[in-house]
Amino acid sequence: MIRAMVGDLTKVEGVEYICNAANGIGPMGGGVAAAICRAGGRVIEEEAIRVCQAQDPQPGDLYVTGAGSLPFRGVIHLVTMKQPAGATSYEIVRSCLERLVAHCREHGIKKVALPALGTGVGRLDKARVARLFREVLAPVEDVEFVVVDIDESFIQMVDSY
Repeated sequence: MIRAMVGDLTKVEGVEYICNAANGIGPMGGGVAAAICRAGGRVIEEEAIRVCQAQDPQPGDLYVTGAGSLPFRGVIHLVTMKQPAGATSYEIVRSCLERLVAHCREHGIKKVALPALGTGVGRLDKARVARLFREVLAPVEDVEFVVVDIDESFIQMVDSY
């Protein structure tokens, strides 16, 4: 199940977790990551760095931290690139989405919000990423994925595919 809306990911109501378009070493200095860190506090970034040092997540993986002062159970960090502002690919985004579905099912998560992945510093084509979101997330019936982004054109693409 997929729903898309224009807005601020950190202010979405009624979801258990929000997702971050993350790197695999933890710093949250730009884009969605920086917005989450600003809204929820540096404690999220500090934990992300510790988790990455312990788990060494690779592109396509995910890891989870607390949500700081945000009203969510936690932040699911989808690792779209190893280094900050590094390279990503459509295959990595697909892997992140598939792992997100599996993680939600494994942990009984019923509603999660996520941003566009790989379309900022990763420079992936928004239309192709929107199609990936629909392909992977739309058929899922036991979890609701709320795609939230400030880019109205991306949200329209997710809705139209």
